[in-house]
Amino acid sequence: MAKRGSGVIQAVAVFFLVVVSLWGAGPLGAEPLRVGVLRLTSSAPVFIAVEEGYFKEEGLSVELRFMKSAQPVAVALAGRDIDVGATGLTAGLYNALAGGLDARIVADKGRVWPGYQLVGLMVSNEAWDKGLRRIQDLPGRRVGVTQIGSTFHYMLGRVLQKHGIPPSRVRVTPLGGVKNMMDAVATNRIETAFMVQPFCSVMEARKMGHRMFWVSEHLSYQIAGIFLSGSVARQKATALSFLRAYIRGCRVYYDNCLQRVDGKEIRGPAFDRVMDTISKYTGRKPDLIARGLNYNDRNGVLLAQDIGTQINWYHENGLLQKRPDPAKIVDTTLVEKALSQLGP
Repeated sequence: MAKRGSGVIQAVAVFFLVVVSLWGAGPLGAEPLRVGVLRLTSSAPVFIAVEEGYFKEEGLSVELRFMKSAQPVAVALAGRDIDVGATGLTAGLYNALAGGLDARIVADKGRVWPGYQLVGLMVSNEAWDKGLRRIQDLPGRRVGVTQIGSTFHYMLGRVLQKHGIPPSRVRVTPLGGVKNMMDAVATNRIETAFMVQPFCSVMEARKMGHRMFWVSEHLSYQIAGIFLSGSVARQKATALSFLRAYIRGCRVYYDNCLQRVDGKEIRGPAFDRVMDTISKYTGRKPDLIARGLNYNDRNGVLLAQDIGTQINWYHENGLLQKRPDPAKIVDTTLVEKALSQLGP
């Protein structure tokens, strides 16, 4: 698995080193804050903060820039095409940070968490009918991911590791984007591929494939984060304004969608409005979205200790040129300050 991705990782690393050398730290001025994001349920707090006017109340003009997978968000941040990233924590991002990218990971934007459904391994109907139904059946099979070094690649490696299966026994297959993965499984062009919500629910509802497992059944993981360019992070007023609005979005999502009593889902009064907001940005029907709502921390608090675990795995599997120091790339103080200003 490491050899297959080495050429790609080296090319990406060279690109990052070039754009990092051009990185500036000037003020944002009156320009909109450009946020790189994917059209996923886990982006709900960002969508809510836009729709409810929380960013505007903070005096911020926010421009959402939509991308097909997590790695291009890191590339866009390195190339100064965005100011804020709101997506998965990938080898590409860590390579950029190790190479000198001036940015900080500051907040939660989605976790793989027990009891909540975010990422599933989907199996094609043809492969399912032929008996591909367990993790132990994966050796020799193709598993679709967006890109080498992506969050999906990481989850595959960690799940295999937990079950004692060498990663070299599985054929990791990069397909470029979530829609490509869904189409490949639905048309039996690949045996399995990872999928995020609401697409797992969409595929099951439309009988486009079968779910083998939820990753949260095997792994707890800070899959996605909010990361700020160095210039935004140093402009404390701007950073705190963004995070206060974002945290308010997190709270609306959590309080109306994620609360549980004795393991039973309790829907808040704004549940339908939140579903409509997610539907607007993902293009999926509210009832499908509601079937699988992933976990986001209510206060946007990052599971900071997991960052080091991720870096170690990527490095040990040949996907990082060198290890970035977690203490230098993670900054939890901004969220702590924003929370003290917002109150409970």
